[in-house]
Amino acid sequence: MKKIFLLFLIIISFVTLKAQVDTSTVEQSFESILEDASAEKDDNEIYDIIEYLSQNPIPLNTSSINDLLQIPFLNRISAAAIIRHRNLLGGIYSIDQLRNIEGVSFEVIEKILPFLKLGEDESTSIAGFLKKGLELIDISFRSRGIYDIQENKGYSTGKYEGSRWKIYNRFILSTENKIRFGALIEKDAGEKSISDFSTFHFQVRDLYLIKNLVLGDYLFEFGQGLALWSRYAFSKGSDAVGPLPRNSRGLVPYLSSDENQFLKGAAAVLDYSIFFFSVFYSTRYLDASIDSTTNEIASLSVDGLHRTPSEIRKKDKAKENLFGASLQFTFTELGNLGILYYRQKFSNNFKKNSLLDPTGNEFDFFSSSYSFALNKLNISGETAFSQKTFATLNSAEIAIDKNIAVVFAYRNYSQNYWNIHSSGFGERDFAQNETGFYTGLRLRTIYGTLNFYYDQFKFFTVSDKFKFPAAGDDFLIYYTYKPYKNTELRLQYKNKKKQILETDKYVYSLGSNRKQNIRSEFHYKVSKNLQLRSRIEYVLVTASNVSSSDKGFLLFQDLRFNPFQNLSLSARAIFFQTDSYNSRVYEFENDLTGVMTNPALYGEGMRWYIVARYNTPYGLTFSLKYSELYKPNERTLGSGYSEIPGNLNNRLSLQLDVKL
Repeated sequence: MKKIFLLFLIIISFVTLKAQVDTSTVEQSFESILEDASAEKDDNEIYDIIEYLSQNPIPLNTSSINDLLQIPFLNRISAAAIIRHRNLLGGIYSIDQLRNIEGVSFEVIEKILPFLKLGEDESTSIAGFLKKGLELIDISFRSRGIYDIQENKGYSTGKYEGSRWKIYNRFILSTENKIRFGALIEKDAGEKSISDFSTFHFQVRDLYLIKNLVLGDYLFEFGQGLALWSRYAFSKGSDAVGPLPRNSRGLVPYLSSDENQFLKGAAAVLDYSIFFFSVFYSTRYLDASIDSTTNEIASLSVDGLHRTPSEIRKKDKAKENLFGASLQFTFTELGNLGILYYRQKFSNNFKKNSLLDPTGNEFDFFSSSYSFALNKLNISGETAFSQKTFATLNSAEIAIDKNIAVVFAYRNYSQNYWNIHSSGFGERDFAQNETGFYTGLRLRTIYGTLNFYYDQFKFFTVSDKFKFPAAGDDFLIYYTYKPYKNTELRLQYKNKKKQILETDKYVYSLGSNRKQNIRSEFHYKVSKNLQLRSRIEYVLVTASNVSSSDKGFLLFQDLRFNPFQNLSLSARAIFFQTDSYNSRVYEFENDLTGVMTNPALYGEGMRWYIVARYNTPYGLTFSLKYSELYKPNERTLGSGYSEIPGNLNNRLSLQLDVKL
């Protein structure tokens, strides 16, 4: 089977050398951002954030510096340089004008292009606002179905009440950054109702003093993400400088299939000169396990799955009410100051099962943030308080010139700082029980680009059961070089060491675990229509309590091509072998638009997939993906109700996109 598939890839490569269509710049920009964001994750909300920004591009000639800072990895220094260049020219109307901005690299301009709108974007009266809105209505609809072909134990034993189809339907009506209505319904595989999860919103932007108004479901991002943020944020990756400081997007309508980290109600942002005042209210139900004796919340369920009777019993068992406000002072290009307060109340008290669990049912959060750019220095930070605990993150970025940048960041998240709406930069996705110091460097030369970071971190308690500290460090070297115009070489070395809890005959102690990844990647653009990508990766995991080491290996060959103008195809073959799950390897995959896939591969086996996308002249796009995982030495795959008999796991994904 392996030989047949490799022969298939070679034949396709040969046949497609004569086609003439180039790969989409937007798609490449998406992938470079998403692959960093998805390290060991495959949640689609990150993709939804990027896609929303591309569908609602920022009008360059009328935007403020805060508007530009919504773009991922664009820092205040570069944004200020763009504003100065725009003011000097009286407006930016071409890509060439963007590429000639002093102090902003060509690489940065290429990354932000999909999120910018060139030309004017004038404010209007209410009548003009409605007239213009009706004339420029855009309608989009997306319908997706994902089907696991192999039947797992949950279906064969009758534990899952629904079908094997994972179904997603989304509708958006929008008018050029002014009015937007969105609705989504979704069911996971095994769930019974086609609308097991639903979300909607109505948004109005830039109407007199109303900068932004959202009714329905929304996100609110503030500061550096310690008090209020979306579920996911960019963290440590191959861009060592870009993730810090974070640039909050403020109020954003929510239209993702993640069933947890959003707010439901109403929110508004008012713009008056240098002041931005925001107010928000939310009431929503959460999945939770309730202690039958004390009626306390034993735990919150965040997977959003309602397949089995036990999962269904957890649905909507707790209620959260939240209201708050923020005030931001903006000092033109110099920077801004912000303050935030909100109160959160749950329908039930929390049960304290561990050292890190909260108590009570009412929580008050107060936070202050700052961000200032002084010539080539950008300083930013946030400090959030709740009861007698706090979390703080502060960073300084120095842009020596457009080719050299360095960032330093210090974080301190109290052991008892508990916040389900936080997303702190660091080792974990939340701001709790951690302190650390991060250093990042990016250096561009004629011989390539070098990214390096080193992160030292400590935990106040090694786990939620044992109250003694642990520490670790993490560093990465990432080098890219383009020896020729259509060729790129990427080399990466990552080394992470962390103290972990070990046990020997009921005696607990601290041990160490070190994981090293060495990766080499080669990109080659054969012609306008064909791109090849090869990767080889080696993983070595060593622990203090064992004499042997866990090793892992991955090799893949990827190709993307366009045999016709409206048809794009991509395929990849992956071979892997690891000693255990501890030495697992990841590979971010091309998928249907809006889907992120980054599977953990372990054991010995092969995975391959093919994706086809066809754009019709009538605003319809048809997409298909078939993927297959084969592990020859296994009798079953997965565990629990997800266990599959046999050694093959394959999936079919279908999608229709309509744009009018």
